[in-house]
Amino acid sequence: MTSDLLRPVLLVIVPADWDPVSEGVAELRRCLADEYGASLMLRQAIAPLSSPLPLYAGYWEPGTQWYAKRDVTPRLAQAFVDLNWLDAELEAG
Repeated sequence: MTSDLLRPVLLVIVPADWDPVSEGVAELRRCLADEYGASLMLRQAIAPLSSPLPLYAGYWEPGTQWYAKRDVTPRLAQAFVDLNWLDAELEAG
């Protein structure tokens, strides 16, 4: 039980009006597990957010969080999409 508490976790708060891209989420989950032994937790925001918010929890080996942030940032862009632009385009058209 103690080892589970110390495991690194990436908690991503996803804006309410954003949708997941299953392939992108799978790649993010794979990268975290393979490279850092970390797990991924997703939660839907109830307050407005402009983009997904990554929160690093648990114990990350010294120095690894910097590398994780470097790897996570582009994968977050591939894992979630904001569809508000589509709604605005449809209303304008």
